[in-house]
Formats: sequence, C-alpha cells, structure tokens
Amino acid sequence: TPPSNNNHVCGSRVYLEQSHTMGACASKKVVISATEVMHEANAHAKEHGATSLHFTKLQVSHMAERFNKLNHGEKSCTREQFKNIFEFDEESLDILYDAFDIDHSGTLELAEMISGLSFMCRGTIKEKLRFLFMSNDLDNSGYLETSEIMPMFQKLTTQLVKLEQASRRRNQQLVVDAAKQKIEIERSKSKIVGLSNEFTAASDLDGDGKISYEEFEVYMENNPLCKKFLDVMSETGNTLREENTNFT
Repeated sequence: TPPSNNNHVCGSRVYLEQSHTMGACASKKVVISATEVMHEANAHAKEHGATSLHFTKLQVSHMAERFNKLNHGEKSCTREQFKNIFEFDEESLDILYDAFDIDHSGTLELAEMISGLSFMCRGTIKEKLRFLFMSNDLDNSGYLETSEIMPMFQKLTTQLVKLEQASRRRNQQLVVDAAKQKIEIERSKSKIVGLSNEFTAASDLDGDGKISYEEFEVYMENNPLCKKFLDVMSETGNTLREENTNFT
C-alpha cells in the first residue's frame, strides 16, 4: 500500500498523519499546535512593528494546514519547497518568499510567512512601511545605508512590473510577452539613479549617510512608487491566501 497523507484541523491543532502499511501496520503522527503557531506569528509581527497579528486562530490554523500539507510537518521551508506548497505563479512566489524572509536567513519559518501575510494583506500603512524597511535593511543595522538604497529601488521597480503583469495574467487581461516585460523593466531601471538620489537628498536630513526608519517613513508614505508597490503586494498576498486556503 502506498503512503497516504491525511490532514485535518481539530480544535486548536493541525494534524499531519503519515501511514505506511508493510505487513504490519505502523503510523507516524506529527502534531502542530495552532495555538503555538499563533503565539509565534504574533510575537514575530510585534517584533517587526505591528500592534498585533491581523488573523484569527482559525485562519492561522488553515494557513498552517496548507503549509504543512506538502511540507511533511516541518515548520520551515526552502525557496523550492515554498514554491511546491502553493499553487501560484513562480515569479510572484519568488517575490513573496523574499518579502517574508525578513531576517534574510534563506529559509522561511511558518511564523514568518503568517506574519508577512498579516503585514501585507491587513496591515496599516505604517506597518507595511516598517515591514518594507526591514526587508531592505540587509545587514539588520536598523538603518538603510547608501549601499542599500539603490538595490531597494531596483527591487521595487522590477518586482512591481512582474507583480502587475502576473496580476493581469491571473485576471486574463494579458498574455505576458517576455521581450516586452524586459523592455518595461529596463525602462523602469533607467529611473533608479534619479529615484535613489532624490530619496537620499530628501530623507537623510541629518547628513549622516544613512536613513533611519523615521526618515524613511516620512518620504515613502507619500511616494507614488512605494504606494503602488504596497497596493500590488497586498493584492498578490490576498490572492495567494484565497486560492490556497479555505477561508476569505
């Protein structure tokens, strides 16, 4: 008899059952507490600037069930495992993985994923900006330094093009032409130096060569590119969640 996987939510626990029948019957059950996951995700969200997690325990249970269904009870995953867990376009999953991996460890914890979705889908503008700041603070110094500013705008412009086109493709509004996408990305990249210089000049008010979160927030809160990017990320995160879990 081939292996069988059966998942279900019972109370506040997510169960992943793996059964193997080879002559005698043996079974292995991995039990992941939704209460524990809720606590970890809530702590992660607060650590990164949120007032609280914006999901209920039932919603967390459903997300944990989806995460664990194809990840064999593990509470972390690699990029390739993440892509196998969710039915979604590959480019968007790459972008979401990078956004959720806020500590830049190269692996994604279940609590990071749920916390990231909370920020992205239901966070206030200030919470989303805090999350964006931390995801671009590559050395976790608490500041954006000169070497991090241009890569941030490169990422914002490139990812915005890819996410917008993926959204149109999902809504059957566009068949993406790879050559045209490349042209659009290159056109966006041509503006990066100007965006970076303008951002630095307007934000580095004390002239110390690095941008604090407070300086970042003042500029980005009214920046059209940033606002558009956050809106598209929110739409993408909500679509991922709705298409891969049984709640709205």
